[in-house]
Amino acid sequence: MRRSLLLFFIFTLLTLPVKSFAQVPLEPSEPFPFSMLSIYIYPTVYSPYGGNPDYPQTLLSVDHPLGLEGSTPDYLNIRWNATYSDFVSHPIDVFCYLNTKNQNCTKSYVQNPGEETGCTIFLPNYDYKELNTVICNFSKPDYPTLFGAVNRSLQPVAFRVSAPPEGKPVGQMFTWKVDVLNLGILESNFTVNITSHPEGTIWINPSASTSSSIEYGKVTSFYTQVSFLVAGDVQLWVYTRPGADVTACSIDGECSTTVYSTQHCFDSKCWSKQELLIKVGLASLPEFDLSGLIQIMLLASVVFAIVLKKKK
Repeated sequence: MRRSLLLFFIFTLLTLPVKSFAQVPLEPSEPFPFSMLSIYIYPTVYSPYGGNPDYPQTLLSVDHPLGLEGSTPDYLNIRWNATYSDFVSHPIDVFCYLNTKNQNCTKSYVQNPGEETGCTIFLPNYDYKELNTVICNFSKPDYPTLFGAVNRSLQPVAFRVSAPPEGKPVGQMFTWKVDVLNLGILESNFTVNITSHPEGTIWINPSASTSSSIEYGKVTSFYTQVSFLVAGDVQLWVYTRPGADVTACSIDGECSTTVYSTQHCFDSKCWSKQELLIKVGLASLPEFDLSGLIQIMLLASVVFAIVLKKKK
């Protein structure tokens, strides 16, 4: 009898279903946020400063989305488009600075999805020799650990000069064009000074001129009358400087290293210098029209007749 009961008990244990621990829900002792909000920063719609193409980090993009607008010496406007990951309005704190945290601006506001806003750094002190950097920190006031930063580099002064050399025969007057493209964040006028080397080989009028102020991405053009006085290889030296560059220098090394051409210090100011080699030839027959050829033939006939008369 006892043996039968033992066998029945063992059989019952083996045939009953075993309860799985995986099916038991684990309730936390207190609420725990399994997901946190994130702050997304999108490029702004309006940004007059498009960046320097030779430095990709300055381009307006998802990675570098801050919109910038500068004026010297008054202000630097910084714009952004911050949105929370749940696309719901939340308070947000923003702290931006230029190069150093001593040059900063802040903004605390309720962020609406897709809303652009910004702050202003007054009297910014730019570094005219190296790239500058703007950094903005974004945080949620009630979650101090929710923190993110974006940055964008900029050049207060940058430009490109286009002055294609144009060969002409000696003595022919022509109009020569010099274009200056503003690629800096600051609106600026530009001064162009053109000289010949050696001196006296080229007639230039006017040899110096200053433009009105232009914004980033705009071109100002200079027109001058030129005539070559000698044949052979001559040089035009084109000096250019932006009025927005307030750098005072005593040697070349104190000028910017981020512009597109060699920088030189003249009269305590930094100038960009371009050397253009131009081959100047003598006037040839194809450059005369039909009337000019007839005049040459008549003149030659007269000279020939005079020579024959003298021989008699």
